[in-house]
Formats: sequence, structure tokens, C-alpha cells
Amino acid sequence: MIGRIVNGVFGAGGGALLSQFPAFFAQYRQQLAGRLAQARADLSRVTEEAAALGLSPEQYLDRAEAEGGQFTRVLVEGARQTLEALERLQAAYQAFATATPLGRPVVFARHVDQEILDSTAAHFQPAVPLTPEGLVYAGTGLLAGVALLALLERLGLLSLRATGLRRPRPKTTRSKTNGGLGAR
Repeated sequence: MIGRIVNGVFGAGGGALLSQFPAFFAQYRQQLAGRLAQARADLSRVTEEAAALGLSPEQYLDRAEAEGGQFTRVLVEGARQTLEALERLQAAYQAFATATPLGRPVVFARHVDQEILDSTAAHFQPAVPLTPEGLVYAGTGLLAGVALLALLERLGLLSLRATGLRRPRPKTTRSKTNGGLGAR
């Protein structure tokens, strides 16, 4: 009885935990989109002026750095960092947009940004998974939770017998009167 309850708790816990990935992913992607929009806005003047001169933003910044003094160099360096961030954020956003629901964990692992991850985790609001994707993650989490419990039991870290919560099964005896079946 206790074993079933513990299995249920681990299964439900795993299912509930993993079912949150689609919601977390969606909230992460929203923050990524916001950061991408901000980087575009920060570089809009540079990209507009570069386009007016027939230059790429990188060429424009190279030229500005070569022609300017120390103050210009600081501004150019800031713009270069924003441009690099923009390119990285665009690549991540594109990868997220084209990822299949079950491929998202791999894409997420490849393109995760620690700053966005921390912000998303700090503001994360759990959601009930009512989509097929959410149900697949919940089912996978349920199985992972039960498998984790089985692994912990095998490793002896969570031995119910050692805590006295589970009694050893009685030994069976053979009887000729009941067809050789053991007594239960």
C-alpha cells in the first residue's frame, strides 16, 4: 500500500514537473522576443545610417571607429556588442520558431541564454498542460518519476524495508491439496 502511494507521488511529481516545460519554453521565448526587439531598437539608428550609405552595420561601425576619437570608439564598441547580441538572439529565436515540440529541449539546450533563463525562472508562472504537447511531457515526466523511484530503490537510497514501512513477504509453501500452488 505504502509502495503504491510512493510510486504515485513520484509519478505525479515527475508528471507535474515535466509538464511545465512547454509553459516555461513559451515564457522564455516571449522574453527572448522582447530582448530581440530591444536590440533591434537600440541598433535602428546604426542600421538606418548604414543602409543610407550602402554599408552593412559592421562596415559602418568599422568606418566610424576609424574616423572617430576615443568617445566614438566607446560608442562603437557598445554598438558592436549590441549587434553581436542581436545576431545571437536572432539565431536562437529562429531555431525556437522552427523547432518541433519534442525537439524543443535540444534547441533550448543549444541556445539557452543564462540571463534570459534566470529572468524567466524568476517570473515563471506554472500552467496546466491541456495541449497534446503538454500531455506528452506530463506522461514522460510520470514515467521518469516512477523510473527515478525504481532507481533510488535499487541503489538502496530509498529502501522501504530498511525503514520498516514495508513488511517482508511471507514465504510460500507447496500444498498437495491446492494443486501445488503456494499458500497466500
